[in-house]
Amino acid sequence: MLWTNVLLAYDNSQTALRAVEYVGQMFSKVDGAKVCLFSVYEKVPDYDMVDTPYTQQVKGRIRALEREKESGRQRMEEAKKHLLRMGFSEDHIQMKYAEKKKSIPKQIIDEVKKGQYGTVVVGRRGESNIRNMLFGSVSASVISNLSGATICVVE
Repeated sequence: MLWTNVLLAYDNSQTALRAVEYVGQMFSKVDGAKVCLFSVYEKVPDYDMVDTPYTQQVKGRIRALEREKESGRQRMEEAKKHLLRMGFSEDHIQMKYAEKKKSIPKQIIDEVKKGQYGTVVVGRRGESNIRNMLFGSVSASVISNLSGATICVVE
């Protein structure tokens, strides 16, 4: 695994934006550095329901998930554009927007191994409402369970 092969765990939080900035500053001028913006979205269920007051509520929640999924994709595109402005070339940035199939830390770790990333950049805290922890549950789990790669935790 090369340290210049970077996976940036992106969750649309302010910390994730700082992580994008960090990756741009640290890696954009490094010869051969490549970055993968990796994010996970909640599965949007298919539905075929008769209209009732209850199913209208369910459909409304499903539409909200669809909007959230699309919003996440758009924010990743904006993060990619920021990396381009910071000096990365188009062919050195990859985006992976994966449906959540297991815990997010497990999905990140699996992607690191599959893609042979030598450096992983995570935010210290993501979109969680828990503000008093030293590390968010995702970053803490990645730190505890990932071996064989350098992990950068961005404040």
